[in-house]
Amino acid sequence: MKVCSLTRDRFRIMKQSRLLATVTLAVFLLAGLATSIAAGTYTHSWGYDGNRIAISADGNSAPDDGHRWKKGDPDDWGATPATLAIIAKLKMQNMLVHYSYNNFIEAPAGPDSENQMKIGVDGALERWGFDENRFFDVTKQLAEAKEHLKKELARSTAEDPLYFIHMGPAEFFYQVVKDTVDQGDASALKHVYIVSHSGYNDNHLRRDSHHTLQQAIDYSGGRLNCKRIGDQNGKHDPNALWNSERDFSPWYWLRDHQQPSMRWLYRRMQANAKGVADISDAGMLYWLLLGDENGSPAKFNAFIGDGIPESRHLVEDLKSGKGSKAQSKALIEAINSGQLILIEAEDFSLRGKWRKVESVDASGGAYIEYGGPNKYRAVDEEQTIELSVKVVEPGSYTVKWFMRQPSEVEGDKANDAWINFPDAVQKAKGQVTGFHKFYGRSKGGFGLNGVLESIQLHYHSWLNVTFAQPGVYRLQLSGRSNLLQIDRFVLYREMDFKEVQSLFGIGE
Repeated sequence: MKVCSLTRDRFRIMKQSRLLATVTLAVFLLAGLATSIAAGTYTHSWGYDGNRIAISADGNSAPDDGHRWKKGDPDDWGATPATLAIIAKLKMQNMLVHYSYNNFIEAPAGPDSENQMKIGVDGALERWGFDENRFFDVTKQLAEAKEHLKKELARSTAEDPLYFIHMGPAEFFYQVVKDTVDQGDASALKHVYIVSHSGYNDNHLRRDSHHTLQQAIDYSGGRLNCKRIGDQNGKHDPNALWNSERDFSPWYWLRDHQQPSMRWLYRRMQANAKGVADISDAGMLYWLLLGDENGSPAKFNAFIGDGIPESRHLVEDLKSGKGSKAQSKALIEAINSGQLILIEAEDFSLRGKWRKVESVDASGGAYIEYGGPNKYRAVDEEQTIELSVKVVEPGSYTVKWFMRQPSEVEGDKANDAWINFPDAVQKAKGQVTGFHKFYGRSKGGFGLNGVLESIQLHYHSWLNVTFAQPGVYRLQLSGRSNLLQIDRFVLYREMDFKEVQSLFGIGE
């Protein structure tokens, strides 16, 4: 029998966590861990290496008359948005392959207007660009949720393991494990890793026929891996861990944050029916992705920093409000169909006077800026940068970018770079080869534009590149105009420019 193991003695962590929180916070700040997180150099736990993540939570807000405790613990009303915020901050939306919530089996569904978990999930989807097709309200979508998670369990391998965050009672997970074993995929379960922090979640039974987490492990033949970290509540000290009881003051930094989505996260915490500042289940993912079992409001503040780009790293920071979901869906469909290629500028290998600038105004949370001298006469090899572009669908693509000029410069300054696709056929007014001037104009926000200028032939034209076959191609840039800022490149085919603009909510 495999028992869900503790990473440390729960009672010892409760006694020592205040001291640990103080000491660790000092180390955290002095070492500049917030900067390390932004740079992707943080430490993972339990062998995690950018693998798939699945989560199942409770948080049911509709009364469950079949149990003496009619409602579940409302900690997930805030913990689910906080958990999704952690993922979005790290730009790991694509790694979250499943999220089920309201997972009390046989409990009733509530109206959407009062469904606190749905309100939190929908708010995160709108703000941070997760794939809505991976989220399931178990009270309404039990069969779909089980089938979806079963497929993720069944495809787990040593090279592609699944990490499961256990944020609710085990019956839902037990049923999925049973289905996985019964269909003959039990061997895949040895590559599934369960993270828990709560005896309540592991052992709580809503019905006499329900099962514990240990019973799910037993049904897998002991194949499932499980680790229970220390209890993340920390109610003895409002400044330690993730539950400060009725003292919301450690979280006022969220209330007063410059970014609206962070203030929204604070309001989701306030929705707790018990009036408690409790997002304790978020501590499990924080431990897995940041290697820290002793999170705290102050650490979370340092981690969030200036906020989370309201975008999907490879999609778009669509404006919020009416129609944004439809735009997001259309954008994703264009990418998946091969009509659209998005290239984040911060993915270039930088050298010379190019630098990356972290900013919540930019897609993916960063843009690049050329800080070197103007190079109007010729390309300077020392100021030339390059990245690889993966092309799935061959064809002719129009090239645009999201660029910005500093507000203080003249209208035609800080607005161009040298551009080259050395492995593709480049066309403007006829075929062109090598580097050419590429320019646009936009101040205040990043504007979607981009025109090629042939210095030798004295004409201006849109740039099109033809990729003859699927594969990896190079995109090269070289510094030309001091202080130019670039957020991303947009390559599109079989669409006109107005269609592309509509995908980004431009011109509405």
